[in-house]
Amino acid sequence: MLPEKLTNIFNDNKRYYVLSISNTGDVSEYYLITLLFKDNELKIEDRYTSRGIDEDFKGHLNKNYPVILHIEGDSIINKSVENKAGYRKNLIFKSNLDDFYFYEYKQEETVFVSVARKELINVLIKEIEALHVFVVHLSFGPFVMANLLPVIKNHSNISSSNYTIEISENLIQSFKKENHYKNQYIINGDTFNSYEIPLIGAFLSYKLPNNVIEFDTAFLNNNASEFKFKKWFKIACVFSISFLLIALFSSHLLHSSYVSALVEKESVYALSQQTAAEIDALQEEKTLKEKILQTTNISNKSFITKYVADIGNSTLPEITLKKIQVIPTLKKIEHGKKIAFNFNVIHITGKVTDDEAFNRWIKKIKQLKWIEKLDIVAYTQESKIMNKFILKIEL
Repeated sequence: MLPEKLTNIFNDNKRYYVLSISNTGDVSEYYLITLLFKDNELKIEDRYTSRGIDEDFKGHLNKNYPVILHIEGDSIINKSVENKAGYRKNLIFKSNLDDFYFYEYKQEETVFVSVARKELINVLIKEIEALHVFVVHLSFGPFVMANLLPVIKNHSNISSSNYTIEISENLIQSFKKENHYKNQYIINGDTFNSYEIPLIGAFLSYKLPNNVIEFDTAFLNNNASEFKFKKWFKIACVFSISFLLIALFSSHLLHSSYVSALVEKESVYALSQQTAAEIDALQEEKTLKEKILQTTNISNKSFITKYVADIGNSTLPEITLKKIQVIPTLKKIEHGKKIAFNFNVIHITGKVTDDEAFNRWIKKIKQLKWIEKLDIVAYTQESKIMNKFILKIEL
């Protein structure tokens, strides 16, 4: 199951939600597509339209895919102006430039520009992020369709559901507001309707930025970084669990073999021979795991799987590891609050049948170069022959 789950995680990196929000009058319309981008080809895997964020809409937006958001509607001002200094100030009169976002398609003599209040855009972004997804890119207005000029052939205009832009020689000539619901366009053999055309343009502006379109999306950098961190943390966790299971299973096998040998052997000589065989097996396993670590390129000191492997390799037959907690939380997880992790601590819980063996093991793992400090948090007697311990390792 773990390889299949890991494959699904990597496949998720090729899928995107592209969402359009259109506000006309008192009506809001949401058009959502799920895009698969693979081998430089686009495929729409799912389409969904809604008049609000209801449970059905949430059901189509429940995967760990990045969200590319496009906004149209009455609250966005769209203009064509002469390409000269100060045209932004003329568009908003006496208002503060810092209160607006500008999405601009620049030609030599003309600038086609969409203007929207930051307050409006930010509210819509928060509305979508409240569904536990990350908005990593944004566009608004009809001029995002300029990204399609190189790929749409034999058309004198391109239409979204709200606007039409007139084109000639791969340049925008003019635009007008009009509704088009039935227009269809063929791109690389696939057919897209007027609702989807601006969404494909928004996706292309994210994957293949157009140097004649200016829109500063730096305010979304934190979202993009947090999405990447979540994605790679999920991958690291899958790797860690797989290595942890291998280490625990190996420890269990070694422990069972050792107990069986003690029962069968009645003499000190036979017991010493069995112990020697166990040591040889451990050495072979250590060598094998070192080769695995070298071939998987995880020798980096900061990679958590190395810590798990080193701890597993250091165990003695008298010691059974019950739990290795890597990157524990700093405090109890509370609903709706950000989870805080301690990236420099490892907790180990286990059992031991021999105090002397436990002391030898502590001295052994203290020699690991990546360990800064090791504390014995607890060491209690669980039965006549079994003690329970908890260790805290600081990296």
